[in-house]
Amino acid sequence: MKNFLAGLAIILLLIVFPLQSVLEISNERRLQKFSDVVYEAAQTARLDGYFKQETIDRLKQDLINEFPDLSESDIYINVTTTRKYRTYVFDDRETINYDVRIPIRKIVAVPAFWGISDSDNKATAVRSSFVLSEVPAP
Repeated sequence: MKNFLAGLAIILLLIVFPLQSVLEISNERRLQKFSDVVYEAAQTARLDGYFKQETIDRLKQDLINEFPDLSESDIYINVTTTRKYRTYVFDDRETINYDVRIPIRKIVAVPAFWGISDSDNKATAVRSSFVLSEVPAP
């Protein structure tokens, strides 16, 4: 009986690691899809010269469609909304900046087992960079 209980305790300890591995794969998939959606919006903004309201709305909708657990209030978007023109000389006049963030609500698979609270078991995925405008100067 003692061996059975010890074996059961070891199995319970070891089951945490495959669960964590599955969660990490799921989070990586989430981050990759997030990157793809933001990349597509940034490329659209590059062609338009700025983030149009239509592009921002589509970005939000794509994120909500891709991640059903998100609400519109969870998504943080700070982007260039004024038209930028290509200057043929690299400087800040042609950069279209973007900063998009979404929450990742679960980092550790079994947080109670490790003594981690739910408020500590989350992070924010950030995609922040710039693209250069492709709109020729008037």
